[in-house]
Amino acid sequence: MRYLDSVRDLWAALDGSDNLGGVGLCLDTCHAHAAGLDLTTVVEDVRAITGRIDLVHCNDSRDAAGSGRDRHAPLGRGQLDPEVLVALLRDAGHDVRVLSSGSADECRRTGLPAPDYPLPAARVPLVHRIIRSQGYAFAHAERKAVRAGVQWADVVHLEEPFGLQARVAAAARAAGTPCLGTYHIHPENLTATIGLAGLHPLNEVVLASWVRRVYRHCAVVQCPSENVRERLAPLGMGARLVTISNGVPAPAPAVAAARTAADADSGAPPTGTGTAEPAEGAPPAGAGTPPSEDSPPDRTARPGAGGTRYRVLVVGRFSREKDQGTVLRAMRHSANAHRIDLVFAGRGPTGARLRRDAARLVRSGVLTRPPRFAFLDADGLAAQARAADLYVHSATIEVEGLSCLEVLRHGVVPVIARSPHSATAQFARDPRCLYRAGDAGGLARAIDYWLEDDARRRASASRYRGVGAQYDIRRCVGALIDEYAAIA
Repeated sequence: MRYLDSVRDLWAALDGSDNLGGVGLCLDTCHAHAAGLDLTTVVEDVRAITGRIDLVHCNDSRDAAGSGRDRHAPLGRGQLDPEVLVALLRDAGHDVRVLSSGSADECRRTGLPAPDYPLPAARVPLVHRIIRSQGYAFAHAERKAVRAGVQWADVVHLEEPFGLQARVAAAARAAGTPCLGTYHIHPENLTATIGLAGLHPLNEVVLASWVRRVYRHCAVVQCPSENVRERLAPLGMGARLVTISNGVPAPAPAVAAARTAADADSGAPPTGTGTAEPAEGAPPAGAGTPPSEDSPPDRTARPGAGGTRYRVLVVGRFSREKDQGTVLRAMRHSANAHRIDLVFAGRGPTGARLRRDAARLVRSGVLTRPPRFAFLDADGLAAQARAADLYVHSATIEVEGLSCLEVLRHGVVPVIARSPHSATAQFARDPRCLYRAGDAGGLARAIDYWLEDDARRRASASRYRGVGAQYDIRRCVGALIDEYAAIA
């Protein structure tokens, strides 16, 4: 039904009929969208009239909200935060249980939900420290808990390709329980932490191990992007490859509790709007004040600053594969470096080095203000995105790059690194928004191109506003539910 009034009139006409019990109600998401209904409340609105919804036809629309045009399209595609996925699946009425590490006390401290089948954390020899520095923890695959979880389930969803998932995949195969796997990480994400991301044979060995131990036991593998699907397709793993985005939370109360991309990148829960941390050793006097997260862009001329100032935002966990160092090196090549206020949103193992490098740029006069480093929650990140003149996404290894999308939907022009193992370039709507990953000179030229013409930048920014609609996490969950049903 497209309009709530139509539903109300129809239900009133059917009320009292002896055959009402044989009538079912189907909610079509495309119809609701075409009618301009609020998709975050439409289930409650319809149930308030009918008391029931028997079936949801979950699909996308080719046309704008309120267009009145019933033209279906495939669901949006994306990369999914597991906690948000579980919450949304449960909201949709599905019984979901989680098998993972994390005691009740640990979950209370971090603000994350406790797993239904808790497992002790595993200590991996030699690399335990590196794993912890990246914000990760591996679980010890206890047979009893694994068996209990698999025996309960209709479908097992494997979120990672590591030891626990290999044990669960084997148990599921023995029990005849179908598996869906998600490709959330490239081998290079791991090898980059030890400086070996460029060692192709090592990365191929790691990927082959994941396929042999996990993905070949899956009926379906979720690829968060076409970039991932194209990498996996030649491997002949036997699983059906489907491109479904992990998705981003919609800017609505229904998903307000979802972690933002900046938070997910850091591997930690939200901690407020963030506290400014100037570059280590940067002189506070004479260099100006770093912008706060909710102040507007500074368009005033300042002595020694060269006139108009521009705010450039960088978002992501501070790590080698995110390559924020190239952003700092680009400042030495940029004709506008003295006008730029850099804001780095995130935290991680390379944070101390980035602060030291930023301080050198200030001391040498390349930058006239110390860059700001802060870990931001959803509101803080949104405020920075609205205030930014330009967004730089420098990551070289990413299965989808949803932190970029979190910023772009506020209408900010991006400059994105183009790399074989990063899917983020898919979001660029102009080839001049791309540069070759690691090329500081090329990044500087792209930054200068967009900063030096305000009218050009504003015109391009309008093309990005609302760009994330097709990656709404609720649509992505709907696509996953369809895959669960297909293999169960």
